[in-house]
Amino acid sequence: MTPPPVSRRTLFGGAAAAAGASAVGAVAAAPAQATPVQTAATADATPPPAPAATGDWTEAELRDRSRVLRLGFTEQEADAWLLVARAGAAFFALPQIHPSDTPDVVDAIHVMQRILMQRPAYKQYRQWGEEEEGGPAS
Repeated sequence: MTPPPVSRRTLFGGAAAAAGASAVGAVAAAPAQATPVQTAATADATPPPAPAATGDWTEAELRDRSRVLRLGFTEQEADAWLLVARAGAAFFALPQIHPSDTPDVVDAIHVMQRILMQRPAYKQYRQWGEEEEGGPAS
């Protein structure tokens, strides 16, 4: 008997489910943190402190935080990195309502992780430009 053909949707769904399970496993012990809603009145104010203090991070999160700080993340970027992981874990802990949500959330998390990961390199690039040109890079 011939096995049924494997479609792109089947492969993508399996990969997304595995990624979701990995995110849940990485921070399963970490509670989801609520973030304050930014209104027009608070938009110009100093950004609020990160919702999770360093003491609130799990041991696995502290190791991950240490790695991204060594890459050149700021303290706020490191907090954002961990909060993105917690958001992914919190989402994948919810009951599934529709299977197409899984790959969409995986993509969204990866987009945020990619943007955060490129920040140290872009800051260094701009700094080198300023040093070479003798002024702020545009």
